[in-house]
Amino acid sequence: MKIEFTYRFEAAHRFLQSTSIPCMTPHGHTWYASLVLSYLAPSLNSSQMSVEFSVLKKHFKELIQETFDHSYMHNMNDPVVEVLRAEDHQTRLLPFPGDPTTELIALFLFHKMRVLLKNAQLQELVEVDSVILQETPSNKIHMNKEFYQSEIKNQHQYEGWWTSTDIRDRSLRAK
Repeated sequence: MKIEFTYRFEAAHRFLQSTSIPCMTPHGHTWYASLVLSYLAPSLNSSQMSVEFSVLKKHFKELIQETFDHSYMHNMNDPVVEVLRAEDHQTRLLPFPGDPTTELIALFLFHKMRVLLKNAQLQELVEVDSVILQETPSNKIHMNKEFYQSEIKNQHQYEGWWTSTDIRDRSLRAK
């Protein structure tokens, strides 16, 4: 059985390594992030449900609201960040070890949810099956478990907000 939750958030990003002028320009989107969980138990619980939805979606909702919503997702080498920090230390900056493509955002969102579910001791009941991240009405990524497992290994030289159990962590550091 699969369980899915979807939340909308507003966020901006830009690419440093693109040939597309619009993608190199800071710009925002209305994003839709869906978390698909696989229910691992062989049957429903005594309340005739898998897991109380409020328990499962709590971490995903907090992550979207506290980390992603109204943030500037940026390459860790983006020179615009210095200007933003100088203007306001409260600016919601979310660093990535490369350009914050829809694919990379979905990959790290997938990983962060695995960390949060494990920390909440829910990994016995559910596991992350996929993350669906919609950037525009015509662009959407389905990050599945198999691709996640092969690609996350390529991100080994850095750790940051996606490895932390703190929902408000926005750090990025070399290992």
